[in-house]
Amino acid sequence: MKLKDPGTLVNPIVERKSFKGEEYLLLKITYDESVGSDVWYFYFDPDTYAMKVYQFFKGDPNKEGKNTGEYILLLKESTIYDMKIPKVRAWYYNKDDKYLGTDILK
Repeated sequence: MKLKDPGTLVNPIVERKSFKGEEYLLLKITYDESVGSDVWYFYFDPDTYAMKVYQFFKGDPNKEGKNTGEYILLLKESTIYDMKIPKVRAWYYNKDDKYLGTDILK
C-alpha cells in the first residue's frame, strides 16, 4: 500500500511519542474498511523530520491487533542520486521485540 492509494486515511494530528527511549513525531495511517484493517505508524525525528521507525499492526493495536505486526528501525543513511535513504533496516515483532532480520543497502 502507498500513502496516496484510495482509501488511505492520514490522521491530521501529529503526536509526540516516546519509542524505545527516543522521542519522535508520530503519524498514524489507517484505511477504509474496504481496503484493509492495517494500522501504520511512522516515527520522525523532531529536529530533522527524518523517518527513523515505521510500524504496523494487523488491526487496532489496542484491541485485536495488539500482538500482531512488526516495527522496523531505520539506521544509518546513504545518499544515492541526491536522495537520502536508510542504509540499514532492522525488523522486530511488536508482541515481544523478537529480532527478525536486517536488510543492508550496499
